[in-house]
Amino acid sequence: MDYQYWNDYYTKELAPKKPSQFAIDIMKYLEKDKKMVELGCGNGRDSIFFSENGINVLAIDQSDKSIDLLKSSCKNDKIEFIADDFIRTSILNNETFDYVYSRFTIHSILEEEEDILIKKVYNSLKPKGLFFIEVRSIKDDIYGLGLKVGRNTYIYNEHRRRFIVMEELVEKLKSLGFNIVFEKESDNYAVYKDQNPIIIRVIGRK
Repeated sequence: MDYQYWNDYYTKELAPKKPSQFAIDIMKYLEKDKKMVELGCGNGRDSIFFSENGINVLAIDQSDKSIDLLKSSCKNDKIEFIADDFIRTSILNNETFDYVYSRFTIHSILEEEEDILIKKVYNSLKPKGLFFIEVRSIKDDIYGLGLKVGRNTYIYNEHRRRFIVMEELVEKLKSLGFNIVFEKESDNYAVYKDQNPIIIRVIGRK
């Protein structure tokens, strides 16, 4: 993952502060007082939103700068911030969480890291727990731009992205035991300024 890129990005406070559309849209699946972990919380906007709506949230991000800012500014007893590598963290223990939330994080890691992560997510979920995923698709307008550094992976605007094939992701989840609750590939999911990329959303139930 681009550690220095994200440290600089969050130190400059460039990210939007309002909750993402994905966070808003999945609220109908969530129950108050359940336990969620967010993998790669960034500036915390979605984790804070969930906690304000009654979810107990553990928010992980590799950017220690972002986590330090969140710890100093967010005083909510339903949320905890941890600076850690969400792929290798020991926090993803057996049947710990009701929900695992991953928005725009799986496409930032290598495919072999994705394989490790999804297995750990499955093990960390309680029975019938939900895994929420939003990622960039190979149908994205910026797919293929920049320097190719791996399969479906490019460095563009100083940032590495690995674009996802929805069918492959869904089959991988199914092979591990997830039941697919929702899957869709569409625009109008993550509109930002003049950008409206094709986005994949998948929800898997253990």
